[in-house]
Amino acid sequence: MSSEQIDIAPYQDRWAGEGLDQAEVVATALGELAVRVDHVGSTAVPGLAAKDVIDIQAQVMRLDSPEIERAMAAAGYQLRPHNTGDPQNPDSEPMLGDDDWRKLYFREPVGSRRIHIHVRRNGAAGARNTLLLRDFLRADSAARRDYGDFKWALADRTRDDRAAYAAIKRPFILTAQRAAVAWARRTRWVPPAPDVYWTRTQ
Repeated sequence: MSSEQIDIAPYQDRWAGEGLDQAEVVATALGELAVRVDHVGSTAVPGLAAKDVIDIQAQVMRLDSPEIERAMAAAGYQLRPHNTGDPQNPDSEPMLGDDDWRKLYFREPVGSRRIHIHVRRNGAAGARNTLLLRDFLRADSAARRDYGDFKWALADRTRDDRAAYAAIKRPFILTAQRAAVAWARRTRWVPPAPDVYWTRTQ
């Protein structure tokens, strides 16, 4: 059980700008290692209630490159080595390789606002699903409302138990991902342009 309470807040307009700012900082830290960097998660969905935590996804060509950890550490980010993967979604596209559900997970520098950085292989199912769920919730107001209502109710019942909150939320997320996959097929969704991508300036 964590000592941190789970606090859900109504959507804050400032989250969009903060997410882009943090994506740029992560992209700068990773440099040419990053294929793309995006603001993801609930704070990236206008109108969705969320914890006041900015989630950033960085996609790289190889997760096993030691340069990733060195670059992130040099920028002050803290690796959390026990958070190494995502729940597999059996309804996603066929797996592309061994790294489809693996990730590197970092937290914010000491003294900074709360940030979660998820580094995934470019093209991995986990990376694609993260962008897909974000875009689905942005597009579907009913799904967005249902997810927000669910999080409010769940937080009220598990406020002092983050492990229980995450465990109960997981099947709901998988259900939402199934709906997102169906939406992607109907709309012919493809991953959009990145929020930030690294460009050589010298």
